[in-house]
Formats: sequence, structure tokens, C-alpha cells
Amino acid sequence: MSTAMVLLVLAVLVLPSASASENTAAGLGNCSDPCGYAIPYPFGVGPRCSSPGFSLTCAVDTDNSTHVLLGNTRTEVDIPPSTSYPSLRASISYSVRMIPGVRDYSVHWEAPARPFAISASSGMSLFVVGCDVRATLFIGSSAVEAGTTCSVVCAEAQVMEKLPMDTCDGSMVGAGCCSIDVRVNLRAFTLNITRISSDDAAARSKKVLAFISGHQGRIFRPIDALRSALPTLYHPLGAQLDWAIPYQPNCERAMEDKASYACRSKHSTCWDSPIGGYVCHCPAWSEGNAYIDGGCREDHNPPVLYDSIQPRRDCPTSCGNVSIPFPFGTELGCFAKLPFYLACIPGTTSVHPVPQLTDRMAVTDISIDDGTLHVHEASETTDDFMSGSDSYSDSTLYALSGRWGVVKWVIDNVTCEHAKLNNSDYKCFSSHSDCLDATHDGTLTHLGYRCKCSSGFEGNPYIKDGCTDINEWLQPDKYICNGICHNSFGSYMCTRCRRGTDFNSATRNCKPSAIILGVTIEVSSGGGILFLAAIVAILARTWKRGVQKRLRRRHFRGILLEQLVSSDQSASDRTRIFSLEELQKATNNFDHSRVVGRGGHGTVYKSILTDQRVVAIKKSTLAVMSEIDQFINEVSILSQIR
Repeated sequence: MSTAMVLLVLAVLVLPSASASENTAAGLGNCSDPCGYAIPYPFGVGPRCSSPGFSLTCAVDTDNSTHVLLGNTRTEVDIPPSTSYPSLRASISYSVRMIPGVRDYSVHWEAPARPFAISASSGMSLFVVGCDVRATLFIGSSAVEAGTTCSVVCAEAQVMEKLPMDTCDGSMVGAGCCSIDVRVNLRAFTLNITRISSDDAAARSKKVLAFISGHQGRIFRPIDALRSALPTLYHPLGAQLDWAIPYQPNCERAMEDKASYACRSKHSTCWDSPIGGYVCHCPAWSEGNAYIDGGCREDHNPPVLYDSIQPRRDCPTSCGNVSIPFPFGTELGCFAKLPFYLACIPGTTSVHPVPQLTDRMAVTDISIDDGTLHVHEASETTDDFMSGSDSYSDSTLYALSGRWGVVKWVIDNVTCEHAKLNNSDYKCFSSHSDCLDATHDGTLTHLGYRCKCSSGFEGNPYIKDGCTDINEWLQPDKYICNGICHNSFGSYMCTRCRRGTDFNSATRNCKPSAIILGVTIEVSSGGGILFLAAIVAILARTWKRGVQKRLRRRHFRGILLEQLVSSDQSASDRTRIFSLEELQKATNNFDHSRVVGRGGHGTVYKSILTDQRVVAIKKSTLAVMSEIDQFINEVSILSQIR
């Protein structure tokens, strides 16, 4: 592959060795400002007035205009007057001359020093302006494709002139312009540019322009591609370079070596950087430079406004239709940190007030459990996320989610393990709460930690005693229980319904199952009628027999006693009436083996009474009423003889 001559507007700065001191702020002395304005440390003109990797050079043009360059390179940068937001604007652009007969071109970029990188969360894109070429972005010198491949095509000049001004929005194929979004932190990349057509005569442009920029580089006129001109709103310092102290991976490791720890000022705080390394900040109630001794202005009575441990009792809990839970707040003393302040302002399209996170970002919902915000941006783009904020700490607590209009947030940038080591700064105040580490959806880098109520509890973990026990019985849609639910502290128990019953969700009790109920109805409607009829018949027959037995007993006793008494008064004294049951027992139920004789009126049985007396029992076999008197007379006579 041939490589064309490429004009680079960016060079590589040679770094000092990693063993050099990270912070030489103690020996700054009287560093002058040759560039015409104050430059905050760790930046400075010359090695003596800067931290390693942050050295600057002042370049003066023929018209006496001054440009600030990184180190000894030609990388022009714009240094902000404060270190509160660790980023700077830089020029990263290329002009590639298309040489006849050459098909492939390649340009390479490396960060001008180790502290710098193009952040994946900065909304930067690589724009390509030209005709009939394909551009591919690779990480460093590896052969692994870093993002998408985009292509630019052109029509005749008459057609391109009539095409309206549009946005170069990352389309796979664009008319004169295409872009590739920066989706990972970049300290180096390689851009391959390939002609789509091999016919040199058909080439419509003699030059291809490539540059890094944010949303301001998206407005584009298609005819500019044929003229090899940059977009109308292009700014030479359009690329955003984030910076951090790079010699330790995070704050926890950096604080272990106090001698090289860059956060020099008293009360300064350390934040893990999304590009690796760490940055330093003065407290919210202070101003100054955290990288030099005494740089943060001390206030012996700082107002507890921007770092409220707990909210005031009279804090507003809503703004319009949006609930505002702590750590967020709309008044002083009601939010945990300045990044969680929401301005409750009158809505432009609604009669209700609207909470705003930035000047152009409205909040529509806040989730404590998920650690997310639902937002709506006036510009309908997230490329310049948090641009309305005036503090770097704002953006470090937030990250764009993979879902449109959803922003992830954390309570602090450290890990759970690190946060728990410092009880005074640990934000999961409520008992029965847990700490969860959160990562950036796009880069998978550590974002910070958030809090959540433990399983079986609900509420706000950032408030003391904010997590309360869940009564699962009251939430049947969320907590499934095929039986009777019994709540317990932090949990619940489900009692199953007995066999043959089902759970009734309306009454929350057990009821007979549909199958058993159906069988019962079927039996009662069919065989049940026959069963009841048989029971009635048996009861009627038994009742009838009982009545007959009682009548017979009463009738027989009356006639027999009357006969005996009338014949001999003394017979009644010797006479005993036996029941039928006693006679059946004495004769073994009138067994045939007990028969000793038969007469005209009945059969005589030999019997043994319960007192062991041997007697004869005569059982009448006559059913005619006229014969009864003769039988009684016979019994009466027999009873008088032995």
C-alpha cells in the first residue's frame, strides 16, 4: 500500500520519564505569563512551571498574535482559566492530497502527551469531507476496527450546488461528508482512506479533509466537498481533549503515595477520571486551584448548602408533576451535592413547572432504584452532554445510557469498596441498604457507586431510616404467592392452599377448586337424587318396622298380663315378661337345633337363660287374630305348672 504525503497539523510531544515527580508545584516561584494570560497549574510555560506532560509553548505569528502550543509540538490548544473542568480545546485536522495512481492513504494520530485523550463521553466525531472515498478508523496501529466505516460520494457540481445544507450525522454513505463517532477513549488512532473509484479522471475532488470536532462541525454544505472547503461552522480548535494526572490509575492508588499525590491543597478532593488517572477539585463551597498548596480558599464556616448530609424537613418533594427525591433537590440545603441541584422553572409548553438539570436539559423522571434520569433536551441531541453545567463534577456523576433520553447517575465517583472505608463520606445512610458499583454503558469504565434498598425493603437509601419493610401481601402483582401471603421483616412466606382448594386472588383466601366443585354439582344433579331416594326408603322401612315392633310388644304384653291376672292373682307375682331380644339370645336366634317339640299353635325350644336356668320357650306360628286367645290360654296354663 502506498502512502501519500500528508500535511499534519498535530505532532507528538516527547514525555518525561514516568519516574519524574508528578507535581512540582512547590517550586513554581515567579513564573511569568509570556502567552498573555494566566495559565493555571498543572499547565505552565516550560518544565519548571508545569507538571510533567503539561508544558506549553507560546508561538507568536507575524501579526503578533499569540498561540498556545502543547510542549514543542504544533498542536494549538485553548487553555481554560480554571482547572475545575479538566479538558481543553485542540486542533486535530488533516489535509490529504489525492495523488493520481494512488488508491490508499493513511494518517496516524497520537495524544500529544500521556495525560491527554479524546474521551468517549465528550461527544466527539471524526469527520471526512471529500468525494468517492471510504474511511475506516482503527485503534492505534492494530488491525482491529474501532468503529464504523463511512463513505462519501459526490454528484456533478450542478447537482451538489442544489443540495440543501444538512448535518453530517454519521451516515454510512454521505453526500460529500460522513462521520465516525468516537465510542472509546482514544490516545491514538489510524485513519485509512481508500478511493472507491480507480479512475483518476472520474475523481471529483483533489483533496480529502479529516478533522475531530463536536456538534458544531456537523452543519455542512455538500458543494464544499467539491471545493475542498471545510464546513461553514468549522472551528480550528474544535476537538476536545480531556486530561488527567496519569501516573496512577485512580484516586485510591494515588493517595497511597502522599509524596507524589497531585491534590496538594487542603480540603481538595480527588475524582477518578473517565479516561484513566485522576483529577483534583476544590470543595463546592471554595474556589481556587487544588493542584497547589493553599490553592483552595479556606472558609472556616462553610455553608452546608451544596453538601447536605440529609435534606431539610421542609424541602419540596416535587417540581410540577415530577417527584424530586433526595439526593436531588430544588432548594439550598435540599440536595446532597451541587451536581444534584435541579432548577424548578416555569414550563414553556406546560402549565406546570419543569425541573432542569442544565440550561437545555429537562428532567421528566427520577429513579432511585435504577439510578437513572429520564431527560428531554431542547436541542434533541446528546453530543454536548451537560454543556449547560459550570462544574466538571457535574459530568463525572452522570453518563449517557444506552437508551435514548435516559441518563445514569451515581452518588460518588469512587468504588463501593473505597467508599465503605470512609464512613463519614459513605452515602448509603439507611440501614438495610446496599452499595452498587455502576459502569459507563458505552465504555464499560467505572462510573462510581449508587445505593439501593436491600431485598425485601423499599424507599430511599440516601436518607436515614429511608428503607422500610415491604408488605408483600399488598403487592400481589409484584410478589406472586399461590396461597396465603404472610409478611415478615424483610421477606414473606407463602402458605399453600390445601389439596382440593385454589387461591382466590379477589378475596386472598383459598376456595374449593373448580374440579371438585364440578364433581359435587354433577353428583348432586344426577346420582345424588337416587342416593337420597335410597336413604329415604331405608329410613322409612326402619321406622315402619320399629312402629310395628312397638305395637306388637305393647299389644301382646297387655293381653297376656290381663289373662294371667284374671286367672290367678298370684300368677302375676311369679310372672316375668321377657323381651324378644332376650328370647332370641336364649334360643340362639330360635336355632333349629334347639327345637324339642311342635304343637298346634307353635314350636317349643329348649333355652338357657342368663341365670343358667333351663326353660322351654314356645314361639307362636299363627298369624290369625282368632287363634291368639288360644295361644295365650296355653301360655297361661303352662306358666302355672313347673
